Amino acid sequence: MSMNSQMTRTRILECAKQEFMECGYQSANIRRIAQGADVTTGAMYNHFSNKAVLFDALVQAPAEEMLDRFRKIHTDVKAALPKLTFVHMKETAYSGTDWMLEYVYAHFEAFRLIFCRSEGTRWASYLEELIAVEEHAYRIYCDAFGKSGRRIENMFLHINATSGFQYLVECVSHDLPYEQAVAVLDSAKRFSMAGWEELLR
Repeated sequence: MSMNSQMTRTRILECAKQEFMECGYQSANIRRIAQGADVTTGAMYNHFSNKAVLFDALVQAPAEEMLDRFRKIHTDVKAALPKLTFVHMKETAYSGTDWMLEYVYAHFEAFRLIFCRSEGTRWASYLEELIAVEEHAYRIYCDAFGKSGRRIENMFLHINATSGFQYLVECVSHDLPYEQAVAVLDSAKRFSMAGWEELLR
């Protein structure tokens, strides 16, 4: 790709990001993006074949990396379960939350697009994918650490996994500074872990 072509592509992506942020995917207008990037719509289609491909270019790499790493965290924990204590599990949960928050804030605009502006794209279901991974892991962890013999309801696990991610979404959607988001998630971690200790003892 020539230098001019790369610069044009970069301009298009910047204008597309602004358009998607302001209007959301469904209301975003290709002609406005082209006009803002100072290219014809035909020239823009030489770089991006449609609006969905343009949105993908802004979010796909960080979104896929985070989902893959999140799955690996749980895979590694499940493999180590026979040796893990609840204290180790708590430390792993805390560090995993810290990592995810840091990663999201390192790619803040991409995740703001996904969490707040992706209706009408394949990324609208991204949060559900994260929740499904967490919910499945909760089932395994509860069965491994539960001592009362009482099985925790699957619906509770689903609701809890959903609410856990909602903390993250709210931090992003309200554009919280990173330091404030850290404080919010720290409170959420301690609140959640106290509940798990009560349920599993």
